[in-house]
Amino acid sequence: MDWKNIANINDLELKLDQKGEFYKKESVPLASQMGAKKLGFHIVVLHPKTFSCPYHFHHSDEELFLILEGKAILRQAGQFREVKKGDLLFFTNSPEGAHQLYNHTDRPVKYLDLTTMDDFEVCEYPDSQKVYVSRIKKLFQAGSKVDYFKDEENPKLFWPKKFL
Repeated sequence: MDWKNIANINDLELKLDQKGEFYKKESVPLASQMGAKKLGFHIVVLHPKTFSCPYHFHHSDEELFLILEGKAILRQAGQFREVKKGDLLFFTNSPEGAHQLYNHTDRPVKYLDLTTMDDFEVCEYPDSQKVYVSRIKKLFQAGSKVDYFKDEENPKLFWPKKFL
């Protein structure tokens, strides 16, 4: 047996993920390495004075963080609070589950990020009004909400006349 289903979080080779000056973390995609199909999980080390990711919430997936080392500020549904080692953070798949971590300290923050993995996940980013659709791996940005039938009032405009 190759025991790929067991990993020691203290012996992992983390990969740097940095986007500009505000997003800098290291992580390892444990779920794919261990053969998971329905759970996503990875260990994340968030560098000092940086954010974990853009503020977002999921429409399908639920997410759970376990803070393993350090302290950070959690932004959730427009509120802020400090979280620390031992805290378990659960985020619903709704606007109330919108979240983002900021490492306000001079030391790294290490946490386990666990998520359900729906085949068709939609993720919203309230600050930038973006929407990510996982199935097609595309990100969209909109300025405002629109009615479902906007610009669809006359479906005949989109059909060849020979069928009407």
